[in-house]
Amino acid sequence: MSEIQNKEDNKIYIENLWKKIGENPNDIENYRELANIYVSGEDFDSALNVYNKMLNVFENDVQALINSGSIYFYKKDFQKAVSLYLKASSLEPQNGSIFYNLGNVYAEVGNFSNALKYYTKTIELGEAKAHVYSAIGILYQDNDDLENAKINYKKAIELDSSNGEYFVYLANVYQREGDIASACENYKKALELNSKDFRASLSLANAYTSMNLHNEAFEYFKMATELAPNNYSAWVCFAIALSDAGDSEKAMELYKHAIEIDPAKPNAYILLANILINEKRYNEAINLYNSAVKLVPKDEARGRGILYVFIANAYMLLEDTHNAIVYYRKALREVPENNEVRLIYVEIMSEYIKRKVQAV
Repeated sequence: MSEIQNKEDNKIYIENLWKKIGENPNDIENYRELANIYVSGEDFDSALNVYNKMLNVFENDVQALINSGSIYFYKKDFQKAVSLYLKASSLEPQNGSIFYNLGNVYAEVGNFSNALKYYTKTIELGEAKAHVYSAIGILYQDNDDLENAKINYKKAIELDSSNGEYFVYLANVYQREGDIASACENYKKALELNSKDFRASLSLANAYTSMNLHNEAFEYFKMATELAPNNYSAWVCFAIALSDAGDSEKAMELYKHAIEIDPAKPNAYILLANILINEKRYNEAINLYNSAVKLVPKDEARGRGILYVFIANAYMLLEDTHNAIVYYRKALREVPENNEVRLIYVEIMSEYIKRKVQAV
């Protein structure tokens, strides 16, 4: 059967369900089936429409409250999600999964105390499952409490040692603490569980890079870029590692590839330009810095100011004082509080004026 025919049949089936709901609004199963069809097709607005009609008739249907709350959570309408989850919890106060959902909402908006309260309530109600401890671990990690983050990730692993994601989370904490050996051990466990875990392979590559173990790092960078060939960050990190290892030519090649993948991100332009500066290819570097400037968001004055300084420095290396002054001045407009740039600008400007006077 063709895809067009399937779509037509599905459309007819949906129309029939709506007709059934109109004819018999007290049959709850028609609402459930119709909402499930919309959710499976990721038509969340239509699914909400069904749930709203369903709740007009069955106002205390807990599953409809939870499902619609989850859609509002997905749509980032957190206030509405909370109100629906709270109503569901009042109807089923022993349902731990509702409190877990509430914890997720408060974690998303950065309310640590409420998030922890609801995650803890979930556990108290007998939902002491791995994903709950993992969520608590993320909550602590986001609040820089790495010790409690580790405790909860380890508890998640005790309950479910088959989920590589928990090992990645634990490894991230070890890496932040500077315990690179423990980080690598856990990234490797994640890869043993899932050889296609992109995050684990890229994180492992970066960890080896931080230890100057370049051959090991390159092995995992190759794995990461094979698993996600269009991932901008993987190519940029790989290029940085190559540059650190002294292979500037290969690094430049990868930076150019990263730019091809996502020409709207400035990082690869800047890092490629930095290499060109080291190779005394100043004009090429200036062109790349200027390309990066155009990509910096309007509200990021500091980032733009730094790039203007880079451009000014490149012009100084070209002994083009006039253009160097122009770009130091631009940098000061973006970051007027930067005294270092101000001192350089004043010094160069004074020398420039002195030479002009002497020339006359």
